[in-house]
Amino acid sequence: MEKFGLLGEKLGHSFSKEIHKIFFKITGKNAKYDLIEKKYNEIEELLDKVREGEYKGINITIPYKIEIMQYLDEISPEAKKIGAVNTVTVKNNKLTGENTDYFGFAKTLEKNRIEVKDKKILILGTGGAAKSVYSLLSDREAEHIYVATILENDIFKIRKYDRLLNYSEIRNIRSVDLVVNCTPVGMYPTINMSPLEGDNLIGTEYLIDLIYNPEETVLMKKYKEKGVKSANGLMMLVSQAIKSQEIWNNETYDEKISEEIYDRLAKKLYK
Repeated sequence: MEKFGLLGEKLGHSFSKEIHKIFFKITGKNAKYDLIEKKYNEIEELLDKVREGEYKGINITIPYKIEIMQYLDEISPEAKKIGAVNTVTVKNNKLTGENTDYFGFAKTLEKNRIEVKDKKILILGTGGAAKSVYSLLSDREAEHIYVATILENDIFKIRKYDRLLNYSEIRNIRSVDLVVNCTPVGMYPTINMSPLEGDNLIGTEYLIDLIYNPEETVLMKKYKEKGVKSANGLMMLVSQAIKSQEIWNNETYDEKISEEIYDRLAKKLYK
């Protein structure tokens, strides 16, 4: 039986295991997907198991998408450009890191018919997911991207005409075309929290909250009251998971598989 898994610090909220379980059923693969909770000092030991073939591949989530890179032999050009890795496999006996979050976010935009070219966008957070989102928005020629951070000397790389700003400065923007929450604020179990409050709830046409548990975050509810269209991160989660399977198995899967998994998971989780 082939083994895959998800490396993270706290994974009690994760739906990833369920996604891959459904994928294995649909494709008829004899495989399993583990949730692997590790501390920083245990990462190298896990990667040794991947290298030795105990795991065919693993995904990476909070807070290790950037940390993992120092342990890898090779990093794909795309992941290197983004500055974060969420998928690890072994190629030619080398631990190789790739990024499928980029692909997953693209699918989320497509599903919700959101155009970003020449648009003004606010990204909340500067972690691994934010790096993937920023990279895609830059590639699709967003006019101006604001990136909100809680760090005083954040090293998040931006284009010369974009802006890294503190949350206290958000209210000065007035409005954007899209807000993307890349922070875990509002995620289960602390579902009563929101990364934006009061004057920081600036005008926008769309909101994408990459959180997928709960189905509707406090931030989504606040913007819903303002008539703003919003989407959560379930499509991104499903799409990046299937892209990871394509990398691990060196296969291409019909888009209908992702759609079926999304529908099944949504019905099961969002009753």
